Amino acid sequence: MTLTASSTEAGTPGRPDPDHDAAASQTEPGLEHLERLLARGIRVIRVVHADLFGRQRAKQFPVSSLPQLLGGIAYSKMSVAEDLLGVPVDETQFPQLLGHPDLHARIEPDTAVIPPWEPDAIWVLASLWEHGRRSELCARGQLAAAREHLAAALGLTAQAAGEPEFYLFKQPTGDGGRGAPYAPDGVSYTIDRITDPDGAVGRMHRALIDFGIGVTVVNREFSPGQFEVNLHHGEAQVAADQVFLLKTAIKELARIEGLEAVFMAKPVTGEEGSSLHVHLSFWDEAGRNVFATDDGGMSDVLTAAIGGIQAHAAALLAFASPTVNSYKRLRGNGLSPRRSNVAEDNRYTFVRVPAERGPATRFELRAGDASASPHLLTAAMLHAACDGIARGMVPTPDGAPLPRSLEESIAALEADELFTNAFGAELVGVYAAVKRREIEAFEASVTDWEWNLYHSHA
Repeated sequence: MTLTASSTEAGTPGRPDPDHDAAASQTEPGLEHLERLLARGIRVIRVVHADLFGRQRAKQFPVSSLPQLLGGIAYSKMSVAEDLLGVPVDETQFPQLLGHPDLHARIEPDTAVIPPWEPDAIWVLASLWEHGRRSELCARGQLAAAREHLAAALGLTAQAAGEPEFYLFKQPTGDGGRGAPYAPDGVSYTIDRITDPDGAVGRMHRALIDFGIGVTVVNREFSPGQFEVNLHHGEAQVAADQVFLLKTAIKELARIEGLEAVFMAKPVTGEEGSSLHVHLSFWDEAGRNVFATDDGGMSDVLTAAIGGIQAHAAALLAFASPTVNSYKRLRGNGLSPRRSNVAEDNRYTFVRVPAERGPATRFELRAGDASASPHLLTAAMLHAACDGIARGMVPTPDGAPLPRSLEESIAALEADELFTNAFGAELVGVYAAVKRREIEAFEASVTDWEWNLYHSHA
């Protein structure tokens, strides 16, 4: 018997996983959508998946490779078991990673889009599989599993919408470091040539609209150079995919404009942090929002869902506020929570219930920041809300104190039986390992604050 190695490292399609049918998620409407896009003179196809930090991982192929792409392509499993600097986890702690085995990316043709700034290219999303099932280390797959559990347990589907914020900085000069804010002047909740002096945000907004990922509103936020983009609400998987694609697109468009887009939770001392607020509602098979009541009120289902979010708040924060830097945002005096409190139409709380009723009835999780993985965060919200409904939980208005550090939230994640069972031991173990490495690296670093305070006073 002769074994032929996959040639993925050379950038060509690898062998598909023999234990799964790649065509299972390639529906006829999806393939027809892809064919329509291909007719526009496409030359390259970028196959994209999301890592555990919500970042794009991708390989780009000539369009002639499409038949092979439809059969699945191989990626090293280590590509989703690395820290933010690309250093893999210790294989001795995770035997399933020994030898850097392959995962297999199954493309989903209905997700294909053409970036207007690269009109001869298609981006298409993929999920990662191994041994005939979704890999636990696939962020998109984790959300798909959460949606399936919601449907099986309660007969419900989820609609969501994300509101990511970000900063634009000018490219640094000299020895590097951080550049100046793109637009130092102006006020929040506006967009004009004061808040967008060179028209860069306007051009980016137009390109994002043409990208076809549901972008609606853009406006300046509270701090110099800070902006927010809103997206249409939609089915939860689509909504998370849109936030993921939006972040990648904004980073590329900013580079085209000679700027740097930053999705850190708290990039500037004394200024506002950048959030990723997520709105969520549940719907039954008849197309009714089960969070609403016939008399224009809030249902017991909504109350119980919020109770579940509150009950799992500490563990949920590991996905909502996933970096060391995140907890500087949560310590600030801005519109970010310190407790798992709940209120109607109050932007200072952990969970806010906006004023709209009827089909628009929903809740908003406000603890998420812009560095979060939209797929893992949304999956955690679905699991927690589903648990709350199944157990008839009732939230308390004041809630409890939230974790004050990444270490506290990671420990809460590891101790949360619902999440460890739902996400799986491999995902939780790898995620905790890379996050603890991040914590250790930060604790070993000497910051500018320490130097400025202590170098002449200690």
